[in-house]
Amino acid sequence: MSKIWETVKVVVIVVVLAGAVFFGVNHFMHPQSSSQSTTPKTTKTASKATPHKKSIKLVAVGDSLTEGVGDESEGGYVGQIKQTLTKKQHLKVTTTNAGKSGDRSDQILARINKSKELQQKIAQADVITVTVGGNDLLQTLEGSITSNNTAKNNSTVAKAQTAYAKKLTTLFNKLQSLNKSASVFVFSIYNPIYVNFPNVTSITRYVSQWNDQTKTTVSQYDHTYFMDINKTMSHGQYKTAAQIKKLKQAASATTLTNLTSASAITSALSAESKVNNLISTSDNFHPNKKGYRVFSTKLYQTMMAHDAWLLKN
Repeated sequence: MSKIWETVKVVVIVVVLAGAVFFGVNHFMHPQSSSQSTTPKTTKTASKATPHKKSIKLVAVGDSLTEGVGDESEGGYVGQIKQTLTKKQHLKVTTTNAGKSGDRSDQILARINKSKELQQKIAQADVITVTVGGNDLLQTLEGSITSNNTAKNNSTVAKAQTAYAKKLTTLFNKLQSLNKSASVFVFSIYNPIYVNFPNVTSITRYVSQWNDQTKTTVSQYDHTYFMDINKTMSHGQYKTAAQIKKLKQAASATTLTNLTSASAITSALSAESKVNNLISTSDNFHPNKKGYRVFSTKLYQTMMAHDAWLLKN
């Protein structure tokens, strides 16, 4: 009986060895028979082989930052990104600038709902850019912040932020309903008075909260990307920690309640001597040509990192 078992063991070992040898030889002779070996190559080849578009349509919606206020020579980031894409990607770029100074999120939506022509252009767009939120926050600061009661002010801004989130969702739902395939790029807002009033930390904090809300809302939508230019634009030429510290030490002790209206801000800024080299000196609020270059550079980098808009279907 033991001899029979010994014979069985030998047969099993021979079969296993034969199978291993066959598999090894077969793999050597036909290396692509492995299912894992072909996938990366196929994907990479397909990506390289995908043809690029020769022309694109870009529709920009938003407020004064889209309109290009502060840079009349190039038309702000919309004019600049057209030049960049034409030069670097050899594209024919058709742009529609639907930015309007002073518009809040609900007003941007209202203009889209009212204009069949704009709706059609959005529907045909390869790329949609958005600037939104600055006027929503400014309305809150001007109309509701009335005291130095920090808790009360924080509560007021938090309630306004919740309302803003709902309006923002409605706006992006509309854009998605008009065009589900376009790539959408959304800018943050910034603090235009930071260089002159770096110690008014409440405004810096509220701007940051507002941006966090926009980023959270944007993250819920496919191929929609948030672009943060807040720190760069707010700090201007003051880039290092040492420069910021010195800036704060030299700043006046202006309180939040001194800066709760557009006229008060204008008066306060005119009394200061510091200039943010990215902000237009004509109003100390909107970007200048160099400031809009921050916008267009960030936009180009983000567009190239998420380039589905460039590839033919």
